Amino acid sequence: MSDQQRPTPDQIMAEFERMRSEAEATLKKYEEVSAELGADSIEVISEDGLLSVKLDANGKVDEIRINEAAMRFRHALGPATVALIRRAREAYALKTAEMARRLIGDKIDVDAVLSQYLPKDGQGPGQTPFSR
Repeated sequence: MSDQQRPTPDQIMAEFERMRSEAEATLKKYEEVSAELGADSIEVISEDGLLSVKLDANGKVDEIRINEAAMRFRHALGPATVALIRRAREAYALKTAEMARRLIGDKIDVDAVLSQYLPKDGQGPGQTPFSR
């Protein structure tokens, strides 16, 4: 048997109450930050307003809208839509990172983690072929 004594029931309950209180405070802070940053969805609109992409609260593509005028550029519609989805996902990642910074402070280098996942191939935020 080890030299350490087992905690008393009062010590266990005190630790449980501390953890519960900490969890409630974290949940409250999450709800405040979520409401402030509008974490329910992200919408990105092309510079010319012909395309828009909306992501849901989980970062999944929820809606793609294509203005009728965009059909004049059918040949570029696919790449433009993919580029806009990429921009929406980057915006979602940045918003999520900001929420994480506010929730966990400096316990984790959120920017270092995020930099591993954002595109490094020059295909980051930019213009759609329609806005050139």
